[in-house]
Amino acid sequence: MMRFSILLLLPLLLPAVTLKQIEKMPKSYAKDFYIWRFMDMDISPHEADSAFYQVKSVNWKILRRYAQKTRQPGFREAANCYFLKPEDLPADTAECSVIALTPYKFTKIEKLKRYRLLQQISIFPKELQWANIMASEHPFFELVKSDSDTFFKIFNRCGMSWREKYLNHPLPPLLIKRLSTKKEFAQTIKIIVTDKKLDHLQRSLLGMDANGLSHQSTFFLAINALQHNKRTLATHYLTLAYKKAYYRFDKDKVLFWLATLHPKKNYLKKLSESLDINIYSLYASEKLGKQISRIVVPDFPPRRTDYNISDPFAWIKVLKEIRGKKREELIDYAKRFRSSKTLGHYSYIMERASKYRTHYFPLPYKKAYNKLGIDEKAMLLSLARQESRFIPSSISSSYALGMMQIMPFLVKELSKEKNEPFNLDAMFQPEKSIDYAIKHLEYLRRYLKHPLFIAYAYNGGIGFTKRLLTKRALFEKGEYEPWLSMELIHYDESRRYGKKVLSNYIVYKKILGEPISVASVVETLTQPDRTDRFR
Repeated sequence: MMRFSILLLLPLLLPAVTLKQIEKMPKSYAKDFYIWRFMDMDISPHEADSAFYQVKSVNWKILRRYAQKTRQPGFREAANCYFLKPEDLPADTAECSVIALTPYKFTKIEKLKRYRLLQQISIFPKELQWANIMASEHPFFELVKSDSDTFFKIFNRCGMSWREKYLNHPLPPLLIKRLSTKKEFAQTIKIIVTDKKLDHLQRSLLGMDANGLSHQSTFFLAINALQHNKRTLATHYLTLAYKKAYYRFDKDKVLFWLATLHPKKNYLKKLSESLDINIYSLYASEKLGKQISRIVVPDFPPRRTDYNISDPFAWIKVLKEIRGKKREELIDYAKRFRSSKTLGHYSYIMERASKYRTHYFPLPYKKAYNKLGIDEKAMLLSLARQESRFIPSSISSSYALGMMQIMPFLVKELSKEKNEPFNLDAMFQPEKSIDYAIKHLEYLRRYLKHPLFIAYAYNGGIGFTKRLLTKRALFEKGEYEPWLSMELIHYDESRRYGKKVLSNYIVYKKILGEPISVASVVETLTQPDRTDRFR
């Protein structure tokens, strides 16, 4: 049995993090998380500098805390300026205003203040250029005459409401051709296609050359063609998107839409033969009456182990050790995790050994959720599988923690509700993480009834989900619905996340003895009385 060094466990055992402990941690998001916590302690500027320069991935969370500790010139001022609100602009200095200013903030500044701001930043030509365009009487006509960088700066970052009000006009073909050579155009295409109110912009994309575009952009052009009843054009873009797709999930997504457009061809059969388990392949298998295969539900008795499931660095060490191992080596390595406490670890490694052709759906830590009903269990397990693959010590780049990947601010709120001490390290205990997730899901269920919408809210927040359902005209009755709306979620992570959780949910419902059809669970999405309380 492999033994892990207990040296790296110190941050989990002590109430405070020290600089010496940080220096011994391997570079990782986990280390960044502890540096972020360290920055909130009573430390010297020198200690703050020493810790900051060990960060793997700098973000504004950590930068903001560092700025309050360091004496490095400019850091605190820059951070304070960056977080200024629109009503605080113009700032005291032009330099501060430029740091704070974004196209979205500019749309929220009242007219009189805009003119003062434009005068103030006149010494910064680039910022003045895009701000003048946004302040003009006809922003769109000024925008199409600008350079590519200025176009993307404004269009991609101005916000939905302002874009709908001022920029919904056809893009000239020559401009599209020029913009399509830039990587930022992928974001532009997504913004246009996923906002139903940008109909004039959408029509200008019909028929554009997609040869130099990514899989995602090409697929969005197909969805755009579908929205405008251009089935032949949609088929053309889908065929191109299939060739460009790398992941099986993306290939299956294209096959689903080709099967929808051409039901008499063999696309549905090909989709049902996919080695991936996703909402599309599950639907195809159900349609053709095929049993779901390649699913394993591992189950092992309790077993004594020296592996600490609550230590983030122990898992990082495992990931490093399995890198590059071949199938037989991975299977042998996984044997050390054949315990009820490490079902997630075992499943992760075995899926990797199978090259993700066999899919593991474990049921770990059953005592923590044994009082839940089957539907609630399926929802919890579906989220956990997608969030962390049931690894209790997971830490994301945004510092979401534990098996259920709960954000620190939410841990704080939930601990208050439960009248418990605020303890981020407790999230690495699976039972505590599950307990907090159950509490959070109780709140989400006050407003949402459908597993897909609960997944969106768990990932992007309840406000994000409310806006999806009330401001974007999604999941209403219509041709290709509700599948079309599932493709029109504008936030990439939530769009993919929701589909993954939904497929997990369907599988877990079957495992738990309460099978549900894919068609029925998807079809209810256009029935507000059965899905949410926002509409």
